[in-house]
Amino acid sequence: MTNESVWLLVATKARAEAVAAEHLARQGFGVCAPQLRVKKRRRGQWQWVVEPLFPGYVFVQLTLGEQDIAPIRSTVGCRGLVRFGGTPQPVPEVIISPSLAMNDQPVALDSALKAGDRVRIEEGAFAGLEAVFTLPKGEDRVQVLIDILGGTQRIVLDKEAISRVDPRG
Repeated sequence: MTNESVWLLVATKARAEAVAAEHLARQGFGVCAPQLRVKKRRRGQWQWVVEPLFPGYVFVQLTLGEQDIAPIRSTVGCRGLVRFGGTPQPVPEVIISPSLAMNDQPVALDSALKAGDRVRIEEGAFAGLEAVFTLPKGEDRVQVLIDILGGTQRIVLDKEAISRVDPRG
């Protein structure tokens, strides 16, 4: 291995990205853990929350040939380096550059709904049902399509009464 600085991908324990990043940085590794600021519905209220851009992973920078990768596996919050064929592979520049540009500041995610987005109705008579967003109806209301009574029905709801369904499940 040569003495070049590379970025590698570290798998973290569940919801431990911040802890892993902190402990890796304490050991002298360069760390990049990009975050998003998203608006989510929690306990019936809309709140801004900060989430990892890559849940379960952080990037770590080290100099191959000078820094040992062995401590990463036993670092608090880390599961180990992501490997292909048993060898850690450097993260391509096209992936790491935008993450570094975020400068450890959470980037606000454009949460504007688009036609066809899956949403969940959070309050009212249809609470708990999923629907498909079709279009905004003024400042505070939206139109959605809902499958009910053997067909698809258009209904208009308060904008605050729906939340986006996470496509990741």
